[in-house]
Amino acid sequence: MKRRRDLPLLLAALALIALSVVYTLYNSRGVEQRREAALAGVPQFPAPHQVPRRKPSPVVPMPRPPPVAAVPVPAKQQDPLTSFVLAQGSGAALIQVNALFNTPLMDRLRECLPEQFRALDTGGKRLGIDFTTDVDRVALAPDGVAMSGFFAGKPVAEMLGGGPGSSSEDYRGATIYDRNGRCVGQLGNLVVQGSDCRSLIDRALAPAPDGAADALYGDVYLRTDLSGFRTDDTPPQVRALVEGLDGLTLRANVWDSVALSLEGDPGGGRSPKELAQMAKGALALVKSQLGEDDVELQALADLAKVSAGDKLQLDLALPAKDLFERFRLPCPGRDAGSP
Repeated sequence: MKRRRDLPLLLAALALIALSVVYTLYNSRGVEQRREAALAGVPQFPAPHQVPRRKPSPVVPMPRPPPVAAVPVPAKQQDPLTSFVLAQGSGAALIQVNALFNTPLMDRLRECLPEQFRALDTGGKRLGIDFTTDVDRVALAPDGVAMSGFFAGKPVAEMLGGGPGSSSEDYRGATIYDRNGRCVGQLGNLVVQGSDCRSLIDRALAPAPDGAADALYGDVYLRTDLSGFRTDDTPPQVRALVEGLDGLTLRANVWDSVALSLEGDPGGGRSPKELAQMAKGALALVKSQLGEDDVELQALADLAKVSAGDKLQLDLALPAKDLFERFRLPCPGRDAGSP
C-alpha cells in the first residue's frame, strides 16, 4: 500500500524535474538567441581604407558602362574639413553623416545640432538642398561646428545666419554672416558656425598634418585630450587609466551597435604595457557590474580586446545610444548651447 501511495509523489517529482530541464533548455536557447542577435548588429571594427559592412538595401541593377581609357589623376587638393578636425587644440570630432541614416546616432546628432538641422530642413528645399544626399560630414570642435556637402553656389550661410540685424563680410575667400554674437561662414562646400568664424575659417585653411588622409577613417572620429574625463564622477579605475594618457583617438563604425577602436597616447611616465593592464582591470570592473539578464551587454563586452605597441590599443563594442554619453562627444544643442 505504501508503494502505491508513493507512486503519485514519485511521478510528480519526475514531472517537476522534467519541467525544470525543459525550462532550462528553453531559457538557455533564448539567451543564446539574444547573444546572437546582439553580435549580428555589431559592424566591423574600423580599419584604414575600409568599406564598413552595412545592412542590405534594395539595389537596382545598372547597366555596366563601356570601358574608358585611363587618364592622369590630378593631385588631390587639401580638404578643409580634414584640416578643421586635425588642427591643434583640445580635440574635435568628425561624423560621416551619410553613414548614420537609419541608426540611433542620427537622432542624437539632430539633438546636438537642432538649429542647423531645422534650418536645413525648412530652407533646404528652397535652395535645392536635400539633407539626406547633400550633407556628407559634420565636424564638432570646442569653438564651433563645420559641415561639408554639396553647397557650392548655394547661399547656405546666408540662409543660416543672414536676415534682419545681420552683417556680412568677405574673409579669405569665405563669406561670413554675423548676428547677435553668432556667425556663419561659407567657403565653397564648407559651412562653419560659432562665435568667431574668422578663426574657424583659419582652422579649415591651415595646412593639414602629414598622414592626414590616412588618419580619418571610421563612421565617427574623435580626438580628445581627455580633460572632460578627469572629473570626480569618473570611476576610480577609469580615472587612473585616463591619468596615464596624454590623449585619445577614437574611431567607430555604426550599425545597430558601435564598434570602437581606441588609440591612447601614453603619458605620466606610464608604458603602453602598464596602461594595457589598467585597461583590462577597468573592463573587468565593467563586466562584473553586468547583471545576469544583461545578455546583450555581456555579448558585446566579450568582444573587448586590449593590446599594447607604441600606444594603447583597445577594441570595444557598445550600444549606439551610449556613444555620446560614454565618450562625451561635443553636443552644443544639449550642453546649454555651448559651441
